[in-house]
Amino acid sequence: YMESQPKNLYEMLRNSAGRYGQDTALTEIKEGKLVSISFRSLHSKALYRARMLLESGIKPKSNVAISGPNSIDWVIGFFSIIYANCTVVPIDPKLNKQAVEFILQFTNASLIKNIPITETSEELPSPLIDEDSIAEILFTSGTTGDPKGVMLSHKNLISNLRDINQVIPFYNRDTIYKSFSILPLHHVYELTGGLLNSIYNGNMVHFCSKIDLATMSKEMKMTLPSIWPVVPLILEKIFKGIKKNLEESTIKRALFRITPKLFGILVKHKLGLDKVKFILCGGAPLNEEIERFLDRIGIKIVQGYGLSEASPLISVNPPTKTKFGSVGKIIESCNIELRDKNEEGHGIIFAKGPNIFLGYYKNPESTNDVLKDGWLDTGDIGYLDDEDYLYITGREKFVIVNKGGKNIYPEEIEERLKTSSLVKDSVVFSKDDQNIVAIIQPEELAIEGKHLDEIKKMVYNHVLDINKQLESYKRVNKVYITENDFEKTSTQKIKRDFLKNLDINDYTLAN
Repeated sequence: YMESQPKNLYEMLRNSAGRYGQDTALTEIKEGKLVSISFRSLHSKALYRARMLLESGIKPKSNVAISGPNSIDWVIGFFSIIYANCTVVPIDPKLNKQAVEFILQFTNASLIKNIPITETSEELPSPLIDEDSIAEILFTSGTTGDPKGVMLSHKNLISNLRDINQVIPFYNRDTIYKSFSILPLHHVYELTGGLLNSIYNGNMVHFCSKIDLATMSKEMKMTLPSIWPVVPLILEKIFKGIKKNLEESTIKRALFRITPKLFGILVKHKLGLDKVKFILCGGAPLNEEIERFLDRIGIKIVQGYGLSEASPLISVNPPTKTKFGSVGKIIESCNIELRDKNEEGHGIIFAKGPNIFLGYYKNPESTNDVLKDGWLDTGDIGYLDDEDYLYITGREKFVIVNKGGKNIYPEEIEERLKTSSLVKDSVVFSKDDQNIVAIIQPEELAIEGKHLDEIKKMVYNHVLDINKQLESYKRVNKVYITENDFEKTSTQKIKRDFLKNLDINDYTLAN
């Protein structure tokens, strides 16, 4: 169906503008009204703004930064930088001033302010963009250390789009898919999987104006999306909400028992997910219990795995043959190797392919740490089953190796702990590779009006219940409580570097 595969992002949007013309590309809510822009208009506005950039003295091949919440304007800004044959440096709008200054100085980038737009159909001479040139430099917030600039080429991103569509055919002129966007576009998962993938296939994206469940359901009911890229945190919230709903109503419990799919139709309607085909989930591990539960009520979750350094996708679960708990099959153009395997066959995942990044910006040292002969050391540990489906067991740098040489993955225990509506967040670690410690932040609603002793008891009993499900060497020995939020990265992963200088006396012992 694609006469000519685009070689770069300019060709990609230009092709879609030619092919889908007046079809709606993007929508958002402005002053209470739904506003939209077509593919053709998106293309011509990006052209116009690219000309403004070049006239303002920005040279082709330079770095240009863009910051702000997801919006139609952000997308026009993003493509105008590409159309000017420059490199986009997307900046997280939540970053503090200091971090923004660091990025701007480090990349020598000018930050574009939005230019008022007048429509133009005046064609710029087509920019000659080399597919190996850098399309964007993404700064990862990282679970440890200073931000690093991930350099992704046009070829990296386009190869990922091709591969996604080999597994999930998003192109279908009978039903135009609508993607519901809540994750930040300065993050490559939403950028590739949500925005670029939709433009590539002539599909639509709606940018949600606020990320709380009430606003999301309201705008979902307005737009009735078919695809929704999320991180596990969102699904945990939905899951806990549904569980609470079931606990409070005998009728719903009976309905759920007899016909879970019918119960699911009610749930989907309440959320605005009536038309949803599947929910894409990535960015962090999803608990298998949640995945199975949602599937049972007819909400299909398609889990993928990747990282910024891989544009981001490395594997994805085929919707026609999903395996619970797995992150699916390796995409077509990418290869992986599992190195330094332990006795269970779990090894460090190395990946190689056209999706693997060019390196970290002005940081050869960090680049050489993770890129070895073109192979990317993901730092993740996993295994393949007999059908070559990939399973992720944990991060190499967080692994606890006990005295018996057994590997314990903190994430696995954290996921189990978080299935309860009592637990908002948890961090599991060991200072001596022997005693396993959990710090738990309880959900405010679950402990409202309760005395501290009562809260300690509830949390401790929950941990004892989870311990029963775990092999003896994985069990938590000490439980602490905190009221404070853990600091998180932009994909809602807890930053674990606080564990280095941890004073455990800052926390309340529960047992």
